[in-house]
Amino acid sequence: MRVLISGAGLAGPCLAHGLRRHGIDVLLFERDAAIDARAQGYRIHIGGGGDAALREWLPTGVYEQAAATSCRTGRGVTVAGPDLGTFTELPLPPAVAGLTVDRLTLRRIMLRDLAGCTRFGTEFAGYAPLDDGRVRVRFADGTTEDGDLLVAADGVGSGIRRQLLPDFPVTVDDHRLIYGRTPLTGEARDLTPDAALEGFLGVTGVDGRGLVLAAQRFRRDPAEFGFPAGRDYVMWAAGAPSATFGPDLFRLGAGELIDLAAKTFAGWHPSLEALIRLGDPAYVVPSSVYTSERPGAWSPGPVTLAGDAAHPMPPAGVSAGVALHDAGLLAGRLASGAPLLDAVGEYEKEMLDHGFAAAAAATRRHRGQH
Repeated sequence: MRVLISGAGLAGPCLAHGLRRHGIDVLLFERDAAIDARAQGYRIHIGGGGDAALREWLPTGVYEQAAATSCRTGRGVTVAGPDLGTFTELPLPPAVAGLTVDRLTLRRIMLRDLAGCTRFGTEFAGYAPLDDGRVRVRFADGTTEDGDLLVAADGVGSGIRRQLLPDFPVTVDDHRLIYGRTPLTGEARDLTPDAALEGFLGVTGVDGRGLVLAAQRFRRDPAEFGFPAGRDYVMWAAGAPSATFGPDLFRLGAGELIDLAAKTFAGWHPSLEALIRLGDPAYVVPSSVYTSERPGAWSPGPVTLAGDAAHPMPPAGVSAGVALHDAGLLAGRLASGAPLLDAVGEYEKEMLDHGFAAAAAATRRHRGQH
């Protein structure tokens, strides 16, 4: 069997490790020119199901490095009002337990042993089923690759999903986000509430504006394992209705985005605006919020979906774990020895059940916050 995986985010590398463990040939391809070509995710929490997939399918040493460089945490989710006058810590169910990591560090750890089967700068352009039941993938540079299965792990904008399911229902919410991070210098540490230094802090208003803060404090420096040094930081995500940010959000430069995010919280506790203004321009990006509904059933074939390509969901702290859960589920099905289409069909049913239940919960949580 040969499996072609589109997307070298988190789910793609996890799946590649799982398949290679069982002797399955893998090609992992990614349109970005390099692993750190753009800012894409900072401190993330990987819930129990995703953490279990990493434990099961990553080589032991790779998982140990991920755990060793994970985030120091002392509490869970706390909420507060704009004046930071009262902090309320939310009780979390045991199912939320897992691993909190810097996303780029985790990607680097997973991809190091996959260098021989990973191709960066390779953009998907289309696929075609072959007469023998396999699939041929065409890339933007005109080259092709054939495989027994093509897996779309390439996110909410997946071109593979658009071809496979052209009527897939994806909705862009009337809410926008500006993501950024501020180096955890002494000044930034003094500005950051303890709830954000030790866990995840949500600060919400009554007009749709909201700010989340969470510090990434590395347990051990990734440089100890041969990776670029890890520098502690505070991740922040400024959210507001689209009208608040204006129509030019996606045309603004990094400095303009930081200024807009800071001004959005003028009149709130002054430490919040000050912390945003200390943000690193290299790590600020605007984002839309996506929701989706479960599509109608389709017949299993040599193309399947995973993660946000299969079930886009708004930011609620669960999407990374759900995507990794998908990867583990698919690795197990493909390694079971069952006929390929049977394995894919069983995976898709379980993946869609689990993924859209998580997406519905994330949507309710997101709309409840805003």
